[in-house]
Amino acid sequence: MTGGSTGSRAAADQVIVPAEVVHVLSGSVSLLEAALAEPAAVAWRAITRDPPRPGERVAVVGDGTVALIAAHLAGLFSPADVVMHGLRPGQAGLAAELGVTAFEISGALSGARDLSGPGLPEGALGLGAAAAPARSGPFDLVIEAAGTAAAVESAIALARRGGRVILLGLAGNGVTARFPVDDVVNNDLRISASFAYTSAAWAEVAGLLSSGQIRLGPLITHRFPLHRFEDAYRALRDPAGPRGKVMLDVTPA
Repeated sequence: MTGGSTGSRAAADQVIVPAEVVHVLSGSVSLLEAALAEPAAVAWRAITRDPPRPGERVAVVGDGTVALIAAHLAGLFSPADVVMHGLRPGQAGLAAELGVTAFEISGALSGARDLSGPGLPEGALGLGAAAAPARSGPFDLVIEAAGTAAAVESAIALARRGGRVILLGLAGNGVTARFPVDDVVNNDLRISASFAYTSAAWAEVAGLLSSGQIRLGPLITHRFPLHRFEDAYRALRDPAGPRGKVMLDVTPA
């Protein structure tokens, strides 16, 4: 059988693909975690086109799966902090587990939740009392991973003078963002965009997974057998509590 992102038989026992698109993972990587290699390759390609430098401040706009992966990957570059700007307070604990140092509710970009101290949501990982208090921008690098016009506008506003902005989200055909052009020019911002992945990005993510440098398991917050696909879609539409990746398990019982 043949398959692919544009073909059928995605749940088949076997598929035939060209050898050059096969990437070998260590036996220590679970199949569930391996299923996150594709969004990780998307985020990795975007980040490595203009990567954070050690000691820089990084912001991620968005709190969905790709945003959480992007924040986790950004931590590999030894930034001073990684601050997530999201819409759902319930994502703060999951973000902390993946290395985010502060979670801020978007909008006025206020109400930061410092993820280093007490009062964390259940399951959050603290970073010790020495961590700096959460605060808004400016940031050296801003990664937009929400896919809305408002997220693009927020990302540009968060960047420092001379900073960089990477656009990763898809907002939908015809959606436009409004931002002050003079501010972008006067602040000497570098704005880039990234779509999908490359074979090299896949290979690099496979290496990161196999070596244990990244761990994507905490992102899998929901898992359903195939016959409960309607419950899976409900979890996507109306999440109760933290929601990362919702998985349909096609493994025979």
